[in-house]
Amino acid sequence: MVKTLLLFLLLAGGSANAASLSAQLDRTTVALGEPVSLTLQAQGLNLDAIDAGPLGAHFDVSGRTLSRGPNSETLVLTLYPRAAGALHIPPLQLDARRTASLPLTVTDGSDAVPRVTANWVLEPPEPRVNQPTRLTLAICDDGGLQWQRPALPTHAGRIVRALGEDEGEGEHAAGEACTLHRFHWALLATQGGAAAFAAPMLDASRFGQRLRFPGPPLSYHATALPAWLPAHVPPVAPVVDADPLPARWPLQRPLSWRLEVTGGYSADGLKDLLDLQLNESVALGVYPPLIEAIAPDDSNSPLTRYAVTLFLQPRASGEIMLPALNLPWYDPTRDQLASQVLPGRSIAVFDPRVQRARQVAGGLAGALLLAALAWQGRRMARWRMARRRGLRAIRAARGLPELARAVRQFSLTGQPAAPSLGEWQRRLAQEAGGCDVADTVQQMEQQLFGQALPTPAELQQALLRALAHACPTPRIPWRQPRD
Repeated sequence: MVKTLLLFLLLAGGSANAASLSAQLDRTTVALGEPVSLTLQAQGLNLDAIDAGPLGAHFDVSGRTLSRGPNSETLVLTLYPRAAGALHIPPLQLDARRTASLPLTVTDGSDAVPRVTANWVLEPPEPRVNQPTRLTLAICDDGGLQWQRPALPTHAGRIVRALGEDEGEGEHAAGEACTLHRFHWALLATQGGAAAFAAPMLDASRFGQRLRFPGPPLSYHATALPAWLPAHVPPVAPVVDADPLPARWPLQRPLSWRLEVTGGYSADGLKDLLDLQLNESVALGVYPPLIEAIAPDDSNSPLTRYAVTLFLQPRASGEIMLPALNLPWYDPTRDQLASQVLPGRSIAVFDPRVQRARQVAGGLAGALLLAALAWQGRRMARWRMARRRGLRAIRAARGLPELARAVRQFSLTGQPAAPSLGEWQRRLAQEAGGCDVADTVQQMEQQLFGQALPTPAELQQALLRALAHACPTPRIPWRQPRD
């Protein structure tokens, strides 16, 4: 029994003496932003269980590769320094084994990696709660790096929304010229007090090589709003742009009115404010508004911009006044509640059925008028042609009998030849009351009976003068103009 126990102790001591743990770096000098590989080799140990937490103080562990052999394990950790200067790889412990501390020199730039500086800009530097603020990360380099937007950590008490990015000329802190890359966010503090951002690592690439630079930390202080301030009221003056409303609108037809509101409101806050002010009435129906987020004209503006569509339905004819909209906001300079008021608008509401009836009546009246004008025009054309034919026959007559026959055939309404000149004179008085041919007819009758009176040529000219302006008596109430 004693021999067995001694044999077990000897075997256990031999196994403990066989276990080993070592660490080494692939290089001792590296530029800030470049990776360095830390290789851990172990025998008789499980490297999956090693605690790499001590490395996090000065290095970012971005990758790990574990390989196993028959009696050994190799773990390769990819590290990015968080600062320049003389650093040390801290000892790592696994079971009873411990690695040695390894020195590492980190330079601020090299021939292969440019010097990089970064800083945060907060506008305004001390925001108020619920005040949209622009947060900018400005990175300076030599212009040869391709940057990726860092992911900002979420945290209670703030809302972060990504905006645009731009590039321009800048300077390092020492006054050296550089290329300036700027990433913008909209930061909204939701609670007052001091707050801070943990420094993120900044990813870049140069000729296909991945580089990671330490990001600057950010701390700020958010000023709380007064306790008496109502909810959903931001410390930013809103800007309201409303589409024009029609002057007239049909009864019972839904009307959509579009507004654009730029400021510090949230979608829920804006909806609650509108619900408090838009109420149905006997004359006006109100439906829930549609609120859509749209991009501001300035892509880097932290202000919110919403397209609000109000749906209204007039329920009574006459003048209807749309309600005024009051958008409150907190004025920090005066420490008081202010408001942006969109005045109410008046709309004349009409019944489309009444308008349609008026249109039908107007159309019928117009059709009747057109028919009357067409009839009158046709009648005028007919008597003008008849007058022209009669005058042509009188002008072509040769001798008194032929002239008398042409006169008896003259008619503005197309009647047959009169049996006598007296009957023709009576008929002409009915057709055209304005023609006075009595003397001429009397002279023509006396000439026919052989009395010495004016010659047929003189009678012919007198008749042409008298009948040249003959017009039929109007058969409609209004008088026809003479030629």
